[in-house]
Amino acid sequence: MNDKSIENFLTKNTAINKTSIEFNKQSANEYYHTSSTSDYSNCNTNNDNKCFVSDSPLHVLIPYTFIGPKEKQIIKDNNLIVITTKFSKYEMEILTQNWQQFCDDYECDENMKTRLLGFFSFSDNYTKQERKAFRNFMRSSQFLLRLANGLPNRTIVNIYLTARVRFNTLKHMIDLSDEEMDNILQLRRQYGRKWAKIAEKYMCLPSSVTTYYDFYYNSNGEPYDKGKWTLDEDRRMLTAMRQVLNTDDLKQYVFTKNIPFKLVRDLSKINRCLVSVAQRWHKQLRWSLAQWDQLEDQWTHKDTAQLIYCLFRYDFTDESAIDWDVIKEKFLNISSFNALMRNWRLIKQTVPSFESKSYKQIIDFLYDNLLPQYLNPDDDGLKEFEMFFNN
Repeated sequence: MNDKSIENFLTKNTAINKTSIEFNKQSANEYYHTSSTSDYSNCNTNNDNKCFVSDSPLHVLIPYTFIGPKEKQIIKDNNLIVITTKFSKYEMEILTQNWQQFCDDYECDENMKTRLLGFFSFSDNYTKQERKAFRNFMRSSQFLLRLANGLPNRTIVNIYLTARVRFNTLKHMIDLSDEEMDNILQLRRQYGRKWAKIAEKYMCLPSSVTTYYDFYYNSNGEPYDKGKWTLDEDRRMLTAMRQVLNTDDLKQYVFTKNIPFKLVRDLSKINRCLVSVAQRWHKQLRWSLAQWDQLEDQWTHKDTAQLIYCLFRYDFTDESAIDWDVIKEKFLNISSFNALMRNWRLIKQTVPSFESKSYKQIIDFLYDNLLPQYLNPDDDGLKEFEMFFNN
């Protein structure tokens, strides 16, 4: 079930009920068919339940909904604090305690836990009356507000989506046997792209089923081509990219983000998954188009990163002010100044519309977009280039 469905389903169920709530035991038992032995009516849902329910102003004013303009205004008007970073260890302990407390109070079985976390709640395997009973249970038990207790600066959406990832016990595709995966392919032909319905058959994550199928099979149920790319595939892909980007010079798009690879794949009629198409561009084709294979004196990618770092740190006012004598001393593997400058020209040509940009704009672009690909994300990588610069 997608986030939009969850939002529509649960938005109505977050108001704090100030009166006594009597849970309908018969409806709950109908929801679980005759196979379930859980009894969810033995937990006190009257005033004693209020001690488990969050009374945070954030949760009262903003129920289950994503933060939009309206919610941002509410936050501003009421001086609320909203934390959006990763849950801390302490917060996860609170969330875990809330989840376990709720499951203990209502003696939730695994099926109930799965549906509390928003998986398969609207399955066709359940009648309209059974789904209504489940909604009543969610509302009467004040599940979301109990889950949010002790987390006053986290939105209910943030709390719930974190719980979905942390507490679900659904299987991944890797947990299924070859026979079960073959059966999933048969179900795909039977049910189409109703992934939740397919995933429920084996109690596995719908996203896992979707990812598996889209990685290995096309829309016709035929397996994607694997292995080494052919020259014909590369040519067709580049031709399609020129059509999609409306240009004859793809070199200007070496660093372009959000390229519509699905459209490129469809136009080129390449039988490859989207991941493979995107990787082919990012890891191979764009660098070939940049003509870095023409860099002289066995110039490496690391040399490129070091040159960009040095030019950025020296902060020359324009290209004519570059002291190439100083730069050349740092690159002993380069045979001549002309070779060094030819390499520099090939590098700067990868910047979109470099002819109309100033030297400072070119260096800033390369520093922000190209250099990170060759730097380690930790401090040691930066120290290595700093040492090179100071040497």
